[in-house]
Parts: sequence; structure tokens; C-alpha cells
Amino acid sequence: VKYAEQYYPELLPNLSTCRSPQQMFGSLVKELAPEKLGTERKNLHVVSIVPCTAKKFEARRPEFQYQGHPDVDNVLTTQELAQMIEAAGIRFKKLQPESFDMPFGFTTGAGVLFGNSGGVTEAVLRYAVEKVTGETLAKVDFQAVRGESGLREATLMVGGQPLKLAIVHGLRNARVVAEQVKAGRCAYDLIEV
Repeated sequence: VKYAEQYYPELLPNLSTCRSPQQMFGSLVKELAPEKLGTERKNLHVVSIVPCTAKKFEARRPEFQYQGHPDVDNVLTTQELAQMIEAAGIRFKKLQPESFDMPFGFTTGAGVLFGNSGGVTEAVLRYAVEKVTGETLAKVDFQAVRGESGLREATLMVGGQPLKLAIVHGLRNARVVAEQVKAGRCAYDLIEV
């Protein structure tokens, strides 16, 4: 969003109005957890662990605050977390297995996808295909839109209509695609950066 605000403000009306998964989660935790935990919202501290440093700036945006308090209090990159684990001398192979917390119970597989390049697009596609066709898909294979290449494209048929997708990795590649969109040289229905 910040990149578009700075370099492509004319494309802002095309951006999704949905919050990122990080910000959705932070907002939901701070809204739902106080009652469940018997505490106040101001006593909760949400930490996001993500691969992208841009999420640090995102968490500080004023629109992601409630009564002056951020929905996500701190953001650590996965690299920073790895350094902290190493500095603390934690060796995973020496730890005893134990079950993890499940504060929200079981979820769909879509949530697992969000940390991957193209994961949000894949989750949206799963939902959209089900809504458009009315069918629950037993197996979804959208591998063509996931991965770490600079630009990945896919066209999927949804309800008899082609849906053209682009997964862009990195701002350098985002610039290339944004310029193509501005010039009318490509028409994607969905672009994930």
C-alpha cells in the first residue's frame, strides 16, 4: 500500500479494501480475546512474526489503531526470530514435543497459505470458486499461482469465466507489473504483491 501511495497513487482505487491477514488477526485478537481471557484490550500485546519487513510499517499505520492503540503491537521478521532463538541457545532437536495452543479451535487450510507468496490469492480463489460454483472443492490445486519467482501468472476457469491472476514477488517486479497495468498491456483480475 505504501509503495502504491508513493509511486502509483492512480492505482489506489484498484487496491483491495480488506486488511492484510496480519492486521485482520491483530484486530480480531484484540476484539475477541479480552472476554475469553478475562482481561482488557489494553492489556493484550499482539506480536506478528512474518518474512516481510514492510509489515513493520503496516502495523504502525494510524488506520490500524483503536483508541490510540495498535492492533498489532510489534512485528518481528522470521530472520529476527531465528536470531533471537539462536541467541537464547534454544535447540529444537533437544526440546520435548508438546501440543500447541489452539485459542480459536480448528481452522481451514487457507490460513496456512497466507505466509507463502501467492497464499492470499490461493485462499481468495478457494473461497470465490466455492461461492461462484456453489460447490465445495475436495482438492484445490492452484500450485501455478504459488512460489517464489518474480512474477507468476495463471488463468483459471471459474463458473465458465476465465480469471487471470498474477503473483508478484518483490517491489522491483511490482513496478514492472504496475507499469504494464497503467499502459493497458495486461489485464489481471487479481494481483498479489
